[in-house]
Amino acid sequence: MVMNDKNYPDSGVELKGFIAQNYDKVMNIGSIGLYNGFIKKAISDMGIRPDDQILDLGCGTGRNAKLMCSFLNEKGRITGLDISEHMEKQFYRKFQGEKRIEFINQRVDVPFNLQKTYDKVVISFVIHGFPHEIRSTVIQNAFNHLKPGGRFFILDFDEFNMDKMPGLHRFIFKKIECKYAFDFIKRNWKEILNKHGFDNFTEQFYFKKYVRLLRAQKMHNNSEKSILIAIPSNDGKTIFPKMLGMAKYFYIYSTTSSRQFTLVEKRYNPYESSMQHLKTLDVYTVINDCEVIISALIGKKGIERLQGKGVKLIFKKGNIQEALASAFSNE
Repeated sequence: MVMNDKNYPDSGVELKGFIAQNYDKVMNIGSIGLYNGFIKKAISDMGIRPDDQILDLGCGTGRNAKLMCSFLNEKGRITGLDISEHMEKQFYRKFQGEKRIEFINQRVDVPFNLQKTYDKVVISFVIHGFPHEIRSTVIQNAFNHLKPGGRFFILDFDEFNMDKMPGLHRFIFKKIECKYAFDFIKRNWKEILNKHGFDNFTEQFYFKKYVRLLRAQKMHNNSEKSILIAIPSNDGKTIFPKMLGMAKYFYIYSTTSSRQFTLVEKRYNPYESSMQHLKTLDVYTVINDCEVIISALIGKKGIERLQGKGVKLIFKKGNIQEALASAFSNE
């Protein structure tokens, strides 16, 4: 994202000149070719559904949007926000003739209203570059533009103690990053997001845990906490009939005391094709933010381990929607 450098003179996200015009190339060179593979993995980990409506805050050249678009069908849509003319030109070059993608020239650090809500809001390596008081505005913009139960994804630095970094890593971080990043890594972002009306946090780490994809779900309202339910399924319609860990995907549903079920994402099970599916707690790392698992079959040891973690297990077969309705009908 590029802004007038008078706004935040100490910010590293305020790009201009040669870097702004050649941003994708600069990222490739600066990361020694690692950035492309990393960003593909991170976006794959978002669990994008084919018909998702996605808002990309500080979308830049559209590199992330291009990858997200590959998961969408004809009903899916992406709206990218940025205020750089350089980024806008590169964005449009990537999406010539693509009707599912739109670019809006809009600041993300001031309140705005697009008159629309989205299934997912994404911000990638932008929020750390703002002063902390400005970050609250960015988060509130995300909250306001999410549907109830929608997901907010922050791909950025993890929380860590810079003094404990290896010397070379610490040197690079200090040389490259702006002063706001030093503040960003000291904050408890789950606590901050919870105060803005988000819960059900999950996280995935990259680059020796210095980078994190933090997921947060918009509460259905500010007082009613939602819970997440994991269901193994290969087609999204029926519960996988065999052992829990052998399913290709976990479909994650959200519900509140009103018992309205919302599909929030589909997660790939990396243990599906290996003997790792026998290790229930390894599989559980994929769905460890879920309080309930609905499954056709779990081994005896797996049941003991999951219940030891405080997970509620419900055994059902057949249609997912019917299983959800019947499983919670007496609560």
